[in-house]
Amino acid sequence: MELLSEYWPLVVVVFVVVAILVLLHQLQSAPPKPYERRGRLITKAELRFLRALEICVQDRWRIFAMVRIADVLQVAANVKARQSWQNKINCKHVDFVLCDFEDLNVILAIELDDSSHNRADRQERDQFVNEAFLSAGLPLLRVPLQSSYDIKSLKELIEQAVA
Repeated sequence: MELLSEYWPLVVVVFVVVAILVLLHQLQSAPPKPYERRGRLITKAELRFLRALEICVQDRWRIFAMVRIADVLQVAANVKARQSWQNKINCKHVDFVLCDFEDLNVILAIELDDSSHNRADRQERDQFVNEAFLSAGLPLLRVPLQSSYDIKSLKELIEQAVA
């Protein structure tokens, strides 16, 4: 007991240092991020279309799904309110893009239009996207959702769009 009374300041300092180290460790340990896996990248209907698209293009072009419009189009450097225009495309996607097999230059964007495209808000979005692609000089092909796709007809649509 006499030893403790003699070294109590040292014991207190050690206790405080250990408490501070424990507290610092807890502060540095970030809580887990609130993310979870979403599952499929595309819907079953889009997957059906993708399979038909793969038959159409074979090894001519590479196909990418769910591509952000901002990764395909950019706002011209000299535009006023540039960030505002950029924000309009940042969170929008096209269903598929066809790219040159060698250099991945985008050749064609494809939107698969299901019944949701009949809604007024979706039609407004579609009109904006159509105008954006037209302005950029990049073809955008809209294909109505179907239960199955005629490969020959789909191939003709693609050929007409990229011509």
